[in-house]
Amino acid sequence: MAEPPNELNANIDESDVVQPNVVEPDNEQHNFVVNTASYFFNCDKYKVRDDMIEWCKKEAVKAGFTLVIEKSDNGSYRRKKFFVLGCSRGGVYKERTRKLKKQDTTTRKFLCPFRLRGYFLASQEWNLSVVCGEHNHELSKNLEGHTLAGRLKPEEKECVQELLRNLVAPKNIMSTLKGRNPESKTSMKQIYNACQRLKKDDRGEMSELQQLMKCCESHKYFHKCRTVGDSTTIQDIFWAHPESVKLFNTFPTVLALDSTYKTNKYKMPLFEIVGVTSTEESYNVGFAYIANEKEDDFIWALETCLSLLRSKDTVPKVIVTDRDKSLMNAVAKVFPNSTALLCRFHVYKNVRTKFKTLCTAKEQKMDQLLNTLAFRWESVVESTSKESYIDAVVEFRKEFDKYPIFLKYVETTVLDPVKEKIVRAWTDSVMHIGNTTTNRVESQHGVLKQYLPDCKGDLVKSWEAINQMVSNQLTKIKTSFGQSNTAVEHYFKDHFLYTKLVYNISRQALHFIRGEEIRSRECGRNRKKCGCVIKRTYGLPCACLIALKIDKKLPIRLDEVNTHWKRLQIDEVDDGEVDCLKEWNVIQERLKSSDHAMKLQIRDQLRHIAYPEITSLTAPAKQLDTKGAKKRGKSIKCNSSTTRSLSHWEHIDAQFPDSQASQSKPSIPKRKTARIGNLSPNPIPCRAIPFIEYMPMFMHSYIEDIIDVKGDGHCGFRVAAEHLNKGEESQGLVRHKLIRELTMYRKEYLNIYGTEKRLQYIYDGLYPPKAMPKSGIAPKQHWFTFPDMGHILATAYNRVVVELTKHEIGYSETFFPLRGRPPLDPSARIMCLGMVPNHFVYVKLKVGCPLPPTCKEWKIHRAPEAETWEDTFLDRMTEFDELMKNEKGEIKKNENDPIILS
Repeated sequence: MAEPPNELNANIDESDVVQPNVVEPDNEQHNFVVNTASYFFNCDKYKVRDDMIEWCKKEAVKAGFTLVIEKSDNGSYRRKKFFVLGCSRGGVYKERTRKLKKQDTTTRKFLCPFRLRGYFLASQEWNLSVVCGEHNHELSKNLEGHTLAGRLKPEEKECVQELLRNLVAPKNIMSTLKGRNPESKTSMKQIYNACQRLKKDDRGEMSELQQLMKCCESHKYFHKCRTVGDSTTIQDIFWAHPESVKLFNTFPTVLALDSTYKTNKYKMPLFEIVGVTSTEESYNVGFAYIANEKEDDFIWALETCLSLLRSKDTVPKVIVTDRDKSLMNAVAKVFPNSTALLCRFHVYKNVRTKFKTLCTAKEQKMDQLLNTLAFRWESVVESTSKESYIDAVVEFRKEFDKYPIFLKYVETTVLDPVKEKIVRAWTDSVMHIGNTTTNRVESQHGVLKQYLPDCKGDLVKSWEAINQMVSNQLTKIKTSFGQSNTAVEHYFKDHFLYTKLVYNISRQALHFIRGEEIRSRECGRNRKKCGCVIKRTYGLPCACLIALKIDKKLPIRLDEVNTHWKRLQIDEVDDGEVDCLKEWNVIQERLKSSDHAMKLQIRDQLRHIAYPEITSLTAPAKQLDTKGAKKRGKSIKCNSSTTRSLSHWEHIDAQFPDSQASQSKPSIPKRKTARIGNLSPNPIPCRAIPFIEYMPMFMHSYIEDIIDVKGDGHCGFRVAAEHLNKGEESQGLVRHKLIRELTMYRKEYLNIYGTEKRLQYIYDGLYPPKAMPKSGIAPKQHWFTFPDMGHILATAYNRVVVELTKHEIGYSETFFPLRGRPPLDPSARIMCLGMVPNHFVYVKLKVGCPLPPTCKEWKIHRAPEAETWEDTFLDRMTEFDELMKNEKGEIKKNENDPIILS
């Protein structure tokens, strides 16, 4: 290979260049030299510069190092084209003037002198020369961990981008790249960086809501949102796929409604609306992220869903929900002409849970009772007439007459108010197509969470997952339509009954009719035996009609099948044009007559309509988890999973498990443990919880732990500080916070306490004593008192304060904040103070436990916006009252003599 002219080598000399903030390596360099020039002597001449650079990089990898372009010139301003390649460990580290987030930065620079030079010849070819072929460091045997060696190639970047759009996890992207190129040196960190870079490039300078609006518009989604008051913060947002809107207009017969959680970082519930097609496939009508599961939010979402129907005459006939009172009320208001059904599964689980909490029978007898309960409850719910329903209820009462509280719960809470929504004698009079539970929408929750990798994503990430799920869902539905249109089973093809139905109704409908054909052999033409249930609930010919057709050798006519089963495609109905000319003329006239400022405002409003992606809407505030010390003896679990939290009945089943003899499968999966030999036959004793004997007996299974604090007259304030993760010694901060709350809202608290004298007494009691007595216990007038200070504590820290004790000691109550709206999950903000003789302790309650009734003063003196604090806990308070009555009866409270404890 020819050496370059000497005058070209001068361009490489950089001794006269000043390098600011340069960190020089140690003066004592290793006398280590490795020559790799032989790898580059046989370089051919290339017509393309990049081809030569790529060849050099491949040879460098063979030698055990990587190359970087140190300098290059494309020949502008009549200069000669050239490039200079150097070892990636050449040069020195330049210290950054900007302070980095992490201080554990590293450098690979080692002043390596290796250098190659390529220059452009007059023959329009590139030639390569070795300026210095020596290295002053050891070469790597493998290049894993070298950033340059693992850099993604253009085709690999395209692959990563495609996989990322299909919601493939980074670890699976890594496996795909390794499968395509086993010699790839790309690390997991580089995959994460590439994914983050692609996401950032895709969004650009747009905000989260702007990106969301852009996605909805580009995919022609129907979308609607509303904000919190007059602000730009999103409160609720609804969107629906355009094909799902068409499906809703094609199959509006039955809807199933339910909410799911843990799908986004804002902890907003996702309200799903699910329908059913003629091929028995589920489809999602729409999705609504709502701020709270209140009646107003559900009404807004359902009214938005109703607006998707082209004809207001085709409203759903049946709507199935769980027993959420707010949702039930919303359905009754938005769909007054639709029949509302309740999920039988959830109702039975609630009944079973209530029985388990009230029954104190031993294990073997409990199993017998639960089996009896299941049998008797099924006979009640499956009653086909009102007479059989009455008989079944009578038998149910006889079986459980020893449990009057349980019977009262079943009759007053379930059967009397909602029997028309769960018992077959009433539900079989409407066309529900077999949907008497919310299983369809629950299964759609599970499908969606297979597309969501975690619950820490924003609304755009949720939309992308939903879009992927709905696209696959539509493909599945269209496939089922194609199968019904083109394929038929041999039995139906050759039978005279189905000659007019084949290819005209879905295959699933044919199977339902086939079942009635088999049943007709038993009941014949007897309508009483037949019952004609499938005619009312499915809209299909029943057994007695089919028996008549068989006797007369007549086929089933199409008009004897409900229209729902005849629709085997998504209807493409032209919506027609919407005339906006009148409104546009008014806008133009207003523009002419308005001043300059008004014209600018009208223009901004029109721009938001024309360009939704420039919206000024902002995402809701992210709810931060309360910080606290790590729990001892417990590993910190990752809380990014989308797996749903356990329901109340599942918690009860865990606390009161059925015996092994009555179970075919364990109700709770076994935990994986290491095999360390035979276990001891002696059971491990449970840890005794201190002071639990001072709590109500029925609450023992709901108490996770009780923590004692120092009993020096400050114990009530110490418990509050311990709950807030400040440490009990910070009780002075709690006192200061309560003093500030009482001082700022003195007039409001005067209405609660009645007299200025009483208010001043409580105010003085919040201050610590000026001097502690020799006994080390604060005077009684400086102790924490209920109920007076309960209101202040709940309002100052915006928490639910629970006072818990046995009825022999005092009165159990719940205190809510007097002001402010509740957060999305108020059940996560419960502070429980346990009352023992002359002392307070910190009680840690389990999730979903019963809670004492609300303090009466709160209901009288609360602000209007604080009214909804109690809504989330009403069922739990009702359960507490029933359990307390069952234990010892109702205890009257002495209003004039408040309880005072240290």
